[in-house]
Formats: sequence, C-alpha cells, structure tokens
Amino acid sequence: MGFGNLLRAWRKAAGVNQDTVARVLGVAIRTYGNIERGAAPARFSREQCEALAGFLRLDPEAHHALLLHNVGTTFDVSHPDRRPPLDEAMRLLIEEQPSPSLLCDRHWNVLAYNSLMAAWWPWVTEPVANLLKWALLDPEARVQHHQWHDHANRLIRLLKFALAGRRDDPELARLAEEVRTDPDVLRLWETTSEVAENRDGHLHRMRVPALGWKTIELISHTLHPASLPDSRLIIFTQLQEPEYSELPARPRQTVNPPRAALPAPPYADQAAEASAGVAKGCQRTATRTPARS
Repeated sequence: MGFGNLLRAWRKAAGVNQDTVARVLGVAIRTYGNIERGAAPARFSREQCEALAGFLRLDPEAHHALLLHNVGTTFDVSHPDRRPPLDEAMRLLIEEQPSPSLLCDRHWNVLAYNSLMAAWWPWVTEPVANLLKWALLDPEARVQHHQWHDHANRLIRLLKFALAGRRDDPELARLAEEVRTDPDVLRLWETTSEVAENRDGHLHRMRVPALGWKTIELISHTLHPASLPDSRLIIFTQLQEPEYSELPARPRQTVNPPRAALPAPPYADQAAEASAGVAKGCQRTATRTPARS
C-alpha cells in the first residue's frame, strides 16, 4: 500500500475533496492528484505535514506515517500540553518492579512510581513532582548524592540535549529557566558544553534516609515504553545491600541455579521391561507376516 493510497484513504475518511486538500498543502490540484494516484512522489515539508495532519484530524499513528513518508523521521507527535494517559498494564509493570521505579514525561514530571520508590524517596508523592527540579534544586538531593556536582552536570547535559531538539517547547524552556535560578546550577550550565541523550547505565552513589542514611550504589536504567515513546521509565537497580535497613531486604537470585534431578516414576524398571517386551513381540509378528504380492 503506497503513500498515495494512504493519502486518499485519509482524505475520504475526513470527507473532503482533492481541491480542498490541495489548498491546505498549497500545491496545484493536478500535482496533488498525481500524488494520490502514485504518478508523482510526495515532497511535503514538515510544515505541510503538520497542516495536513491537523486538517484531516489524523490520529498519532497516521500522523507518524505521514511524517515518515515525507520527512523520513520519527518526529515526536505527542501532545506536550497534555499528560499521557496511563493504562492499567503500565501501572502494573511499574508497581511490580522489585527495584525503585518511576515514570516521567518528556519534561521529567513524575507520572507514576512504585511503592518502593515512594518509601525511599517520598518527594515523588508530591502533587507536582519533577525529577530534575528535585535533583538540581532540593537541598536534600545534594546531601543524598555523593559528588552532587557531577550528578548535576549530567542532568544539565540531558536538559541541553532536549532543548536542542525542542526549541519551541515552552514548558521545557520554563524548566531550564527555573533550574538556572540556582547559582550552583547556573555555574554548571555556563561551564558545561556537552550534551547527553540519556543516563542509561549511570552509577549513583547515594545516602538514602529510609535506609538509615547508609551509602548504596544504584544503576539507573532508562526505558521508553512503546505506548509512551516520549516518556522515561527509570528503574534503579541496587548493586549492594545496605548494612542496616528498616525495609525488607531484596530477595537474592541465583544465576542459573542447578536443576534438581527429577524423581523416577514408580515401577520405572517394570515399565521399561514391559516396553522392551512389547517391542520384541512386534518384531516377531512383523517377521512372520508374509509379504503381500
């Protein structure tokens, strides 16, 4: 199914004619007709794609396909002004994680978290919790993180990378402006030239109040759910157990545990002898049976 067929199907679903769509795109009616028939390749710009997607009221997947055919990119088509809905499957995935886990949107606002995350870091339960704001501005974050300046530097790289790709995102711009009101963050911002797309696999050394302020080591894993591609599912895997904890310790798992030998079924020897006897009887019967002409 070529792009022309898709385009015609979208137009008919919207109940409009070719003349109207050609005017929205700013192209000649003959040019548009040739594209629908597959006689000419589509050369729509990103601006034309956005105008067409809005006019035809395309759903996110059709909008994405329109951009892929014309711009050749997986351009983000989410709605920055609307928090994505979370289905029960996603909530179950987060809650059932054995490690502290949280889900953030594209602006690092906390959308969901599991009970262990809330027990270790209660700030996630606040009505407008934001991971970057807590890590960069909250005094407790500076106490909990060993070498906070290195940690903050990595977060600033993330924010700068996001700004490079979404220059017209007002909420992202407000977030950058807010964190730069802190003198330490501003100093790091002005001296950091690198950018980073993610912190997947980053090592954190932290003092956690819920664990008696003992230092633990955590690896952060960043995943992007297919249903919420602009969100971040962050899972913290603990590398070592704290010396003291009021919370139950994690169950330790053995890598490739040896399998126990299965018990022999009752009368196994008798069953084997009987099977052998049946097989011999079948062979004798086959030997005595004359060949058919």
